[in-house]
Amino acid sequence: MKVESLETIIVELPGRSAYGWRSLEVPIGRYVILKLTTDTGITGLGEAPAILSWGGEHGRYFGEDPQIVCYLIDEVLSPLLIGADPRSTRSLLMRMDEVARGFPYTKAMIESALLDIVARDMNVPLYQLLGGAMREQIPICHSVGLAEPEDAAAEAAQVAADGLGYMQIKVGGDPAKDTEVLSAVRQAVGDDVHLYPDVNRGYRSVKTAIAAVRAMQDAAMICAIEQPVEGIDAMAAVAAGVDVPVIVDEGCWSPQDALEIVNRRAADIISIYYTKASGLLRSMEIGAIARAAGLPMNVNGSLEAGVGNAANLHLAAALDGTVMPAVITINTLEGREQTQVGGVFYTDDIITEPFAYADGCLTVPDGPGLGVELAPDKIEKYRAK
Repeated sequence: MKVESLETIIVELPGRSAYGWRSLEVPIGRYVILKLTTDTGITGLGEAPAILSWGGEHGRYFGEDPQIVCYLIDEVLSPLLIGADPRSTRSLLMRMDEVARGFPYTKAMIESALLDIVARDMNVPLYQLLGGAMREQIPICHSVGLAEPEDAAAEAAQVAADGLGYMQIKVGGDPAKDTEVLSAVRQAVGDDVHLYPDVNRGYRSVKTAIAAVRAMQDAAMICAIEQPVEGIDAMAAVAAGVDVPVIVDEGCWSPQDALEIVNRRAADIISIYYTKASGLLRSMEIGAIARAAGLPMNVNGSLEAGVGNAANLHLAAALDGTVMPAVITINTLEGREQTQVGGVFYTDDIITEPFAYADGCLTVPDGPGLGVELAPDKIEKYRAK
């Protein structure tokens, strides 16, 4: 079995509402879809939710955008892929790292398509290639974007009405304003919903971060704090100085990052993106490190469309250990909505069937491969290239 052809497609999904976080400079939803087709007629799918202004701490990792992704695939990496056996996934990933350093979102998209082909050829769900499913239902945590207190509270109340019990609240790094936002949300949703702020490295000092966390804890009963500061030393100091768990996001992209975080006690929960890790296989390595250290983890997507979110669900299913509710999309098809606001960031999608939602959870697809198919009419409708 050999890869015979490839195609990159840029799509732009219609947003439900404005959504952002500190440092986000472009709208979400303009992403790349990859189709790899073999000489046996099997097509594997991948997605790169690439955002140029998104990256790691201190410039250690940096953003990609759809044009960069397409250039890398079409001009740089296609010679490695055309004619390759998709079952040689790890050796292909190693060779890609030699040809082009970095660019994890691009490589995660390629790996997804390769694994999709292999699993479809074997007629098994992709999670079987990751060791099998530890769980079939994935609890969802909704992300409330940067907003004024009254707007954040109004959205959170709608999310709670949709049955989701976990919410990540994006805040901007102004301690007083952040506390005001969390207080308004807590008042709107009551005491039973789990809330935590995501600061996206917004606090400028450890002391500021610790004081802000304590204020939000007193005012809103937060259950955690995500990436309050930048840098492993600062994260370790905050983790030692507060009572709530500290989640690392921008500071953890690779298994090597995860190992350093564990050794330095720089976080209590590790957030795993298969895109940041260059794919599902390396994400599983991060998960193994977290589990060995006794740390919970969550699967934080980049608010993918249906193809990328299928990969999120297979990862969340396969991870071994304590897996917290996932900040991923409840992919909505126009006219077939399952929630009104909870988990919904786009009003339509490019897949033929939505993932089944009930009681705050998405069901992991159990069809061959990723378990999703592209809807040709939607691809054409939302094609941006």
